[in-house]
Amino acid sequence: MRMVLTAALFAAAELICSAALGSPQVSLKPAEVSSAADTRCPVGSIADGVVVLDVALTQRGQISGIDAVRDVASLTSAATSSVESWKFKPASQDGLVQASAMTVAFVFRPPVNMWKPPSFAPAISSPGSITPAYTPAGIVSVGYAEHQVNSVAAGAVVVEVTVDDNGKVERMKVIRSMRGFTQSALRAAKQWQFQPATVKDKPVVSNVAIAFVFATPNSISR
Repeated sequence: MRMVLTAALFAAAELICSAALGSPQVSLKPAEVSSAADTRCPVGSIADGVVVLDVALTQRGQISGIDAVRDVASLTSAATSSVESWKFKPASQDGLVQASAMTVAFVFRPPVNMWKPPSFAPAISSPGSITPAYTPAGIVSVGYAEHQVNSVAAGAVVVEVTVDDNGKVERMKVIRSMRGFTQSALRAAKQWQFQPATVKDKPVVSNVAIAFVFATPNSISR
């Protein structure tokens, strides 16, 4: 009887080990933004909305490609030009740096006092569209930051959001602040919902950068 139980235990252990080996956990430290330059709304533009970019990064954290997942006419070029000057830390796995990608969103507020936020359709990357094995996080829904009443300031607040492998927000940190606007941007970022990034179709933790771009308001209403 003891021999039968021992054999059964060994068999169960083999099954557990086989299952574990068949479904390895992906341990990846995601790429992150180390610094972000200011972004301004294009001169003369009253366009608004969210531009979503997939930014491919080399093992050194250098940009190797940019793909517009969500395009807004007259705003995408401003977003692309801005992110090209940003600095990134590369992803790593087991202490070894890896090429990867990162989702970067730009939320443009028009230069108006009264503003109705536009609708937003989910921005989901296609697997392999920017890198062969890594698919950046998708954006399911967004929140818009409030413009400060009577403020004449213009510029961008950049918030980096860490998204877990279930698409939930783990934490946020401010990469670029702007007096009077940072808290508004953080409140808005808390409302965003995501689809997790994947490595070889397995969900992983990732970082998403959100630049809330504010223009100087004027007397035009919408």
